[in-house]
Amino acid sequence: MKKVLIVENNPVVRKMLSSALEKEGYLVEIAGDGLSAFDKLQSYTPDLIFLDLIMPNINGEQLSHMIEGREDLKDTKIIVISGVAVESRGECDIKGTHACIAKGPHLVRHVIDMANRYTSGNFKFQEHEVIGTNNIYPRETSRELLSANRHLQVVLNHMGEGIIELSRDNRIIFANPAAAQLAGTTVAELLASDFSDFFSGDDQTRVVSLLKNAADNPQVIEEDNPVVFKDRHVSMNLLPVEDRENKTLMIIILDVSKRKNAERQLLETKEYLHSVFNTVPAGILIVDAENGNVVDANPHALQLFGVEKEKIVNKACQDFFCNTRKGKCPIFDRKQGGYKKLSQSLTDSNGDPLHVLKSATSCFFNGKEYIVESFFDISEQKKLEDKLHSMAITDELTGLLNRRGFMMMAKKQINIADRVSGRLYLLFADVDNLKWINDTFGHDVGDLALISVARILSSFRSSDIIARLGGDEFAILVSDTSSLRGEKQLSDRFMALLQEENRKKELGFELGISFGVVPYDSDNRCHIEELIAKADKLMYESKRGKKAPVKQLNLPFS
Repeated sequence: MKKVLIVENNPVVRKMLSSALEKEGYLVEIAGDGLSAFDKLQSYTPDLIFLDLIMPNINGEQLSHMIEGREDLKDTKIIVISGVAVESRGECDIKGTHACIAKGPHLVRHVIDMANRYTSGNFKFQEHEVIGTNNIYPRETSRELLSANRHLQVVLNHMGEGIIELSRDNRIIFANPAAAQLAGTTVAELLASDFSDFFSGDDQTRVVSLLKNAADNPQVIEEDNPVVFKDRHVSMNLLPVEDRENKTLMIIILDVSKRKNAERQLLETKEYLHSVFNTVPAGILIVDAENGNVVDANPHALQLFGVEKEKIVNKACQDFFCNTRKGKCPIFDRKQGGYKKLSQSLTDSNGDPLHVLKSATSCFFNGKEYIVESFFDISEQKKLEDKLHSMAITDELTGLLNRRGFMMMAKKQINIADRVSGRLYLLFADVDNLKWINDTFGHDVGDLALISVARILSSFRSSDIIARLGGDEFAILVSDTSSLRGEKQLSDRFMALLQEENRKKELGFELGISFGVVPYDSDNRCHIEELIAKADKLMYESKRGKKAPVKQLNLPFS
């Protein structure tokens, strides 16, 4: 059964249309104005809406804008029924509506015909088509009223003050663009809202009380004692409006935020600057540019250097804060004619070293030049730099050195071997069938396989240089020892560790690794890149010799 909503303020027309549509088998709901229709649409989704244009408590055009874009009403057709369709000159052409029927002697027939055309799927009309205008003639009075309304709408839309009209229950039934801007929303979203919800705390209590009193007498919120509307300070005039059918409340809202903000900012600026100066986690000195004497110092500067303010004010800054001879400022760049930033080793009052980042700038106050110097303790920054350096040479997945770290450490180890005529061995390894592992078990398991290789290599001595060079490639640079003397012993040791790892059966398949081992001694010197290339060649020879596929174990994991 097709569902229809009739929105019409005339009870006779409303009853006439609903009865006719119900006889045709439609499920009909009715609303006497746009506000009650909006509430009904929160729980009722009609196929058709017959919408009167001129109504109290949110008119038809406003309601159309309010429900535009709602997902639950995307298939709903809206047909305007207007008593001024002939006189309106296009005012029935409202975005989101689909047709217009003129109120006339054949209104019921046209409404039923429209509903049946929708039901039959023949719901097509020419653009701006108005149905039922035959034998209906424009009325001059209606034209004049519509013209006056258009002029009034232009005035309201361009007013700087916010204009809001409330229903008896304090819900917004009209708002101009200025009011919507004050509320930080659109006119359509503002309509049907409870006006008091835009206030909070004591302001809300105050506004609710004024709304009650304004039902009978105008009320005022003065500029000197404003309320906060959303995030704006506003004054308001509340004016009751009454006609023979309806009683509403008109509110004129004036934004006084700029004035209040200016007063507040002037009051807060001094406190803010004082607070910043006293709490900023950097030492700050104010120095007289003419004679170099300290004018002021913040608590952090005093704490940083371990001095009292009375002992440094009106004293030369170089006597306390610079390791330089008098008359030479370490941060003044004579070539550039300005101040530079630099790190500097100073001493505190106890003679202990203090490493700071120092910068300065000049400013003028009442025609006199001052230097604002800042000192930052960069001890923690130095620690962070060391940490970042460690991260730059470490592989995130395995915790081993990455290629950059390996190359850097290996070059140092080769230099040591050259000086002491030592001997080194490089094992270069590559995980077999890693792509198959990733494709079959997923990249998480592939990562576990790489971690297993790292665990095998980590079984060697902590003094050996172990790294994941990238992807599935690993390397270990071993210094010559009595336990691992020669390529074969290193290879046997590595194979034994691999077999031990596979006996754990943790992966669901046997881990295969191809590798090559090459020696290095000071009699046959070469760069680490050449050594890796030699081991890489042996590794590929080992890999080509393997023809058996990966042995997959019968485990729940696999």
